[in-house]
Amino acid sequence: MIKRILLAACTAAIVSGAAVAQTAVPPMPDDVKAIRASGIGLSVADLERSRKFYMDVLGFKIAARAPATGEPVEYLLSLNGDLRNDTLVVIRKSDKIQPGATSFGRILMTVPNGRKMAERVQAAGYPVARIVDGTNFITDPDGYSIELYQRPAAPAR
Repeated sequence: MIKRILLAACTAAIVSGAAVAQTAVPPMPDDVKAIRASGIGLSVADLERSRKFYMDVLGFKIAARAPATGEPVEYLLSLNGDLRNDTLVVIRKSDKIQPGATSFGRILMTVPNGRKMAERVQAAGYPVARIVDGTNFITDPDGYSIELYQRPAAPAR
């Protein structure tokens, strides 16, 4: 009987503690609301090998690269080559990945304002390592990395 009472008390404490730990999140304003889930980002051991695989074997096209000139460290690949309107696979060179590894990179979300979304995440009680103007990186409660990608301003026509 005492064991049941202790179990019930512990369960109640855990449940009530979890409820207290959560921060109420205000409604999402339009200037913060994500535009779309953009794709996935993969950390790769050999950037050029991965680029060839995604392009030559799977039919992706380079939508953009970073940096724009010089030796690339990242490719943004899409099936139609349209950076703004296609789901992307972003491959980024990482020295932490060994060939044959199955590490996951990150989830990408296109947002109108990366700083505001990161501030919202932080205000909801989730840790954010660093908040900057533009693109920000956060983690979900299980530790998955999420890139809050803020598109650069469209070029003047």
